[in-house]
Amino acid sequence: MLLAGVFFGPFIIATVLYFGGYERNAQVNYGRFVSPEIALPAQLHFNTELRSRWTLFVLSEGVCDGQCNEALTTITQVRLATGREIDRIARALVVRKGAATAAADDDALYRFDANAELGKSVITALAALPTDKIYIMDPVGNLVLSYPLNADRKRLHGDLKKLLKLSRIG
Repeated sequence: MLLAGVFFGPFIIATVLYFGGYERNAQVNYGRFVSPEIALPAQLHFNTELRSRWTLFVLSEGVCDGQCNEALTTITQVRLATGREIDRIARALVVRKGAATAAADDDALYRFDANAELGKSVITALAALPTDKIYIMDPVGNLVLSYPLNADRKRLHGDLKKLLKLSRIG
């Protein structure tokens, strides 16, 4: 009996877990996958340094107000928290209407708005996305994950860390 239990026990347990609704691959990421898939224009990658870097960007409808500036602070802190991987990450602000100005004058922050030619093509490509969110874009130009503006920094950092660890690009 003991030998039969050792042999058939794991099979019975696995069957019960499989048909009982146990989900081993439940969602483990904090952000939501961007669906349908959206790719930014190729010229974005050839005209800026974003082409070979993971990009955290804030998409705002209009003027970057307090909550938007808080999101910019969040992505700055998440980028700094990556440590030695910091060179693989860029930050950007995309504003659909008006100028892309933020409270902090940051030279490392890329700004895209309707006043620039490249900004117009980026805004056109992102027209279907909801505004006032934080997005992660891979080095190829595909949007991967989205977060609310008041995202938890630790969980956002965890998602980004996983992406950087598993990625061979950027």
